[in-house]
Amino acid sequence: MNKKKVIAASAALGLAATLFVTAPAAYAEPVANGPVVVGSDTLQDVMNALTNGTSISGGNVRSLANGQFASSFDATGSVTIQTKSGGARFGRPNGSGDGVKALSRSIDGAPFTSATIGSPTNVTITNQVDVARSSSGASTVANGPLLYIPFGRDALSYAHSGGANAAFDNIDQATLKGLFECTITQVGGVTVTPVIPQAGSGTRKDFIAKIGVTEATLLEVSEGGCVQVGQEHDTNSLANPATPFPANAVTPMSAAQWVAQNTGAGVDRRGTGVKIGSPIAGVSPVTGTGTAMVPNAAFYSNSTWGRDTYIIVENARVTAGDAKFDPNLANLVSNATAKLGNTQSTLPGQAGSVKKKFGFLAPQSTTPFRAALG
Repeated sequence: MNKKKVIAASAALGLAATLFVTAPAAYAEPVANGPVVVGSDTLQDVMNALTNGTSISGGNVRSLANGQFASSFDATGSVTIQTKSGGARFGRPNGSGDGVKALSRSIDGAPFTSATIGSPTNVTITNQVDVARSSSGASTVANGPLLYIPFGRDALSYAHSGGANAAFDNIDQATLKGLFECTITQVGGVTVTPVIPQAGSGTRKDFIAKIGVTEATLLEVSEGGCVQVGQEHDTNSLANPATPFPANAVTPMSAAQWVAQNTGAGVDRRGTGVKIGSPIAGVSPVTGTGTAMVPNAAFYSNSTWGRDTYIIVENARVTAGDAKFDPNLANLVSNATAKLGNTQSTLPGQAGSVKKKFGFLAPQSTTPFRAALG
């Protein structure tokens, strides 16, 4: 089934590349002198903090690549990006799937076309992307060229604009399935507008799998169905930023993103009055409110709704002794104290402590695995 690939054209947001900061701010995206990171919206805020430098955990943390500065490009912003000096401009990878695809085309040299509307088609981007952010895993392939490195534990739930209608606060898995297949139209006596993230989103992929829906049974409005398309984790508007997020709408939401948007650690994209709900009766995805909000470990550990997130690299480039080994990239994604692969949060100077401030707990598994190109 052809799915329309839709993206919100919003401003690029990041952290100052030369200062340790505690809140996000808007800056021009750099051309990297070190590894380039693209992909998942879910991970972009915490990745910006780690690569640009932050003191949000109480210690100064910056993930460097043996002294080189890594550059993490947001999922949304300008239609095209240039990641390296003298490199091609290509469509901005929007979401986990798009990020994995961009990394794969950077490795194999095949033409790349981004899911971002208006992107140039069939651009050669060899060696232009080094790391993909992903909120989704993949099937293990013993000798696959990609290496998935566990980054942190997130959980999937949903956000809603149902206001004081308590029925929206606990919508179970079966009802969510019906809403996104357009076989159920109401919750709490009112008509619901289901909103799904853009194509290429890892959150979209994970959410529909968790509720038992497929791309074939998910019917968007453009296909004669009831499901609107939004930009993941943005409840201010739909994919077209000129279209406000509807009343009585339900959309997938990363619990980690919800924590970060509430505490001020991440970019706040919450629409007025939007709340987080739970598909598990009596178990909220988060606890606390405002700047005191934290992940609820009981929800994150749920086998259905919890999920590990990943950073992805070419395996050969982080394998000592391989002809393609890149010591700088290997250093960046290692599990050393301030590196992207660190998941410990006992000390303020650990990258895992920064991740926790952005709503991520330690991953369920810390073992990397190999997979095929995307």
